[in-house]
Amino acid sequence: MKYFIGLDAHSTTSTFAVVDQTGKCVHRSTVKTSEKNLSYVISQINGERVLTFEESTISQWLYLQLREYVDDLIVCNPVYVAKKQGAKTDFRDALHLAQELRTGHLTPVYHDSSHWIQLRVSVSGYLDVVEEIVRTKNRLKAVFRAEALNTDENSFYKNKHRTVELHNESARFVAERLFAQIEYLEEEKLKYIDLFRRNQKKYRPIRNLMTIPGISIIRANIIVALVCQPARFKNKHQFWGYCMLVRHIQKSGGRIYGNKRVFGRRELRDIFIGAAENAMRTKTTLRDHYDALRVRGVNHKDAKVSLARQISSISLSCLKNNEIYQDDYRERLKERKKVRQMLSQ
Repeated sequence: MKYFIGLDAHSTTSTFAVVDQTGKCVHRSTVKTSEKNLSYVISQINGERVLTFEESTISQWLYLQLREYVDDLIVCNPVYVAKKQGAKTDFRDALHLAQELRTGHLTPVYHDSSHWIQLRVSVSGYLDVVEEIVRTKNRLKAVFRAEALNTDENSFYKNKHRTVELHNESARFVAERLFAQIEYLEEEKLKYIDLFRRNQKKYRPIRNLMTIPGISIIRANIIVALVCQPARFKNKHQFWGYCMLVRHIQKSGGRIYGNKRVFGRRELRDIFIGAAENAMRTKTTLRDHYDALRVRGVNHKDAKVSLARQISSISLSCLKNNEIYQDDYRERLKERKKVRQMLSQ
């Protein structure tokens, strides 16, 4: 018999709910979170076992520890899990996951055991540092703006001596601490960049991506870390959705109710939009693509997004085929398409 296991996992305790094919709950238990305890509970279930739990900070660890104990494992996206009424408890959450798994209503999140997943840890740390730098800079500007002081100069964040302009002694103290925090975070950021440079020498896909106009060493590391296995994307359209570079029209009853961006990775959207802005300053076919759209009357924003999709398609192709970028890529794609058509015949 096939059993569907819902797991509501936390760093301290984890709760199981097991239902059979009819939806009847046949087992429930709560244990301390450890590989030994979790695997023991699963091993007590005799039959075909399908396990699910929500994406979280410990989901990758759970995936690595439990994938060998079940016939199928789905790490589900909590954004798409249907809401339920009633009181919230760990058992009710686990039971709800098990029932949603049984009815096939869960949307999986990609996980694997390759070294590319490990690269995500360093990329996530870098993005956290960058986000904290932005927050600290905004707080520092707010301190100066509270006394109507100008903060528009380019060297503002490096000019510690400007704290003497603050009349409030407490504000001066806070500004000094914020300047120190920014300096410390910028040093930590440089350490991550050194790590990314070592990754460049270690991983060929990163070097391949860096041949694309607009893709720097930082962007290449982030793309490789988030994509992991490019073969999981069937085509460029699916990849555009993952990069949040397309919108889907909302239509019902013959009426259009606007459009909505596909849920994906915001980091990839920011990367490819930034790469498009850099590519527009080059003398390549990518710039020609942007100019051609502008001549046809497309506005700057839409042309830039189209160029970002173009760069994302090239990036996916480079990763799939283990190739570097060449400016005559359009002709090369046509030739490759002809060869594939001949082979298919």
